[in-house]
Amino acid sequence: MWSPLSYKRKGLEIGIAEELLDSAIEQTENVIEENPDLPSILTLNHLSTRTKTSLETLKAYISRDEPDAYRKFSIAKRSGGRRFIRVPAPQLAHVQKWIHHHILSHISPHRASYGFRKRTSIKDCARKHCGARWLIKLDIVNFFETISEIQVFSVFQKLGYQPLVAFELARLCTVSSDEYSPRRNYGNWWAFKSYKVIRNYEQKLLGYLPQGASSSPMLSNLVMWKCDEQISKIAKKNGMKYSRYSDDIALSTSSKDFNRALAKQVIQEVNRVLSQYGYLPHFKKCKVVPPGARKVILGLNVDGAVPVLQRETKDRIRQHLYFLKKHGPVEHALARGFDSVWGLQSHLRGLIDYAKAIEPEYAAKRLREFREIDWPF
Repeated sequence: MWSPLSYKRKGLEIGIAEELLDSAIEQTENVIEENPDLPSILTLNHLSTRTKTSLETLKAYISRDEPDAYRKFSIAKRSGGRRFIRVPAPQLAHVQKWIHHHILSHISPHRASYGFRKRTSIKDCARKHCGARWLIKLDIVNFFETISEIQVFSVFQKLGYQPLVAFELARLCTVSSDEYSPRRNYGNWWAFKSYKVIRNYEQKLLGYLPQGASSSPMLSNLVMWKCDEQISKIAKKNGMKYSRYSDDIALSTSSKDFNRALAKQVIQEVNRVLSQYGYLPHFKKCKVVPPGARKVILGLNVDGAVPVLQRETKDRIRQHLYFLKKHGPVEHALARGFDSVWGLQSHLRGLIDYAKAIEPEYAAKRLREFREIDWPF
C-alpha cells in the first residue's frame, strides 16, 4: 500500500533531496486521487524502468525520430475504399500494451460505449435496441485518425499525470502526420506553439491515433466521453436509447409519436455535437429505419426480444457445410477461391464461433456438422 511518509523516509535515507521527494509525492497522489489502481509515472526515466524499455528508445519514439515505428498496410472496406492499418514495432507495441494494461484498462468509458471494454459484446450493444419501432444509424469518417495527440494528452492529464508525462504518453500512443498529409490544410492540426522545453519534441503537425495499436481502442472511448454524454442527453430528451460501438452510432425509440421529421431533427443535433468535437459524420451511411422495416445493429437482427443472427449469416454457414459434404474440402476450397483447405476451415470455424456468441444452440448444431467433415489433416 502506498505510504507517502514511508516513501519520503526511504528517499531521505538514500540521499534524495526533500524538495524532489515532495514533488514526487504530490504527482503520485494526484494520480491516486483520480484512480488508486493507476501506476505512478514521475518521469520518462521512471516509465523506462516500469516498462523495461531503454530511455533512448522511448525518446526516439516520442521525438518521432524512429522511421520504422509503424508498419503500414491497407485492407479493402466492404463499403468501398481502403482502411489503413499501422502495426507498431515490437518495442513500441510492448510499451503500448503496458499503457493499456496498467492504465487504460482501469478506466471506464461512458455507459453508452460498448466497444473495446471488458464484459461487453456486440450482442449487449444490439440488445439495447431490441423491439424498437424507429432506428437511426450514424457513422464517423476515419474515426481513429480524427483523434489528435492533443485529445489523447488531455486523457492522460485528466488521469492525474503531470503535463510532460501526459505529453510523452500521448506521443507513445499516436503516430506522426507526414509532411504532405491532408491535415496540413486544417488549422486545428497545426501545433499552435513551439515546444521549447525539449527541442526534439517539436513537430509542425499533430499526431493522431493509429488503427492497429493496442492502446487506440480504449483511448478512443475515453476521448469520446463528453461527446457520448451530450448525445445521451439528446437521446433522453427525445425518448430514445443511445449506443456507440467504436464509430457505429445507434439511436432508437419505441414511441408511436416519433416520425421522420423528429428523426431528421435528432440527426442534425447529433451531427452538430460530432462536428463540435472534431468528428466528420459519414452522411452517406446515415440511415433511418422506420416501423415495419428490418432493423440491424452491428450485423445482428434486433426486430425481436433478443438479438439474433441475420439470415444471410446462417445461409453462409449452411452453404459451406452443404458443399463440404457434397464435394469435399479440397474441391470446395478451390471453388470458393481459398488459398488452402486450412484457410477455408479457419474461416468457417470463425463463423461458427461468432454464431456461438449470439445463438449458442444453433452454433452447437453447426459445430457438430463441422466436426463430421472429412478434413484432410
